[in-house]
Amino acid sequence: MQGKVIAITGGAQGIGFETARLLLSRGAKVSIGDLDDTALKQAEQQLKSTFESDQVRVQRLNVADSSSVNDWIHNTLQWAGKLDGAANVAGINGPEAGEQIKDTSDDHWSAVVNVNLSGMFYCVRAQLNNIKDGGSIVCTTSVQGLVGSPMTAAYSTTKHGIVGLIKSAAKENGDRKIRVNGIAPGAIDTRMVAEEDAKDITTPIKRLGKPEECAHLIAFLLSDDASFITGSTYPIDGGWSC
Repeated sequence: MQGKVIAITGGAQGIGFETARLLLSRGAKVSIGDLDDTALKQAEQQLKSTFESDQVRVQRLNVADSSSVNDWIHNTLQWAGKLDGAANVAGINGPEAGEQIKDTSDDHWSAVVNVNLSGMFYCVRAQLNNIKDGGSIVCTTSVQGLVGSPMTAAYSTTKHGIVGLIKSAAKENGDRKIRVNGIAPGAIDTRMVAEEDAKDITTPIKRLGKPEECAHLIAFLLSDDASFITGSTYPIDGGWSC
């Protein structure tokens, strides 16, 4: 990672923040985009107090707005002069998580699709248009993008869609030696996991995953150690999908 420039969505908290911290510790420069202003300010303070301040930049980012995405990538290039990789971690459960399909509102469906699927498309498109040949993009989907799940149709649908986006992007950009892969987290100890779910662990490894465990998988896929891996999505779910 030494000297590489990595853009990270959702980088102010959870998996995204741990990814930023890990990559910085390995010598990368990171450009963090996040919609949460408070988390963004706290992340900037924490990271710049630990690492060189010129290794880190932050920007408010709404992934559901293509102009916001394009502006973030443009500013990243202005700041660092290049883009070597990206980790797309931003996502939401939605305003009415836990509804059956028959009860899902238009507002809930639109909110989740706009952020999780359209937002991922906007980010991947902007990154592909600006990343160096030989770069790497990692997209965060979910175990619910690999298996069906009741009561989360909008979320599960968008996460399945990300897997398709990964495969298409990998096949379109292999001639540039650009790799596109995904990770599919299960129940990870972040604020997106409901308290009752944290108490009811039924996976073979009977605990929540840690954000830093996901960060290590992302870092591997971004690195040259994964130079022959593309178009793949790796579960990191304690055995949920096995």
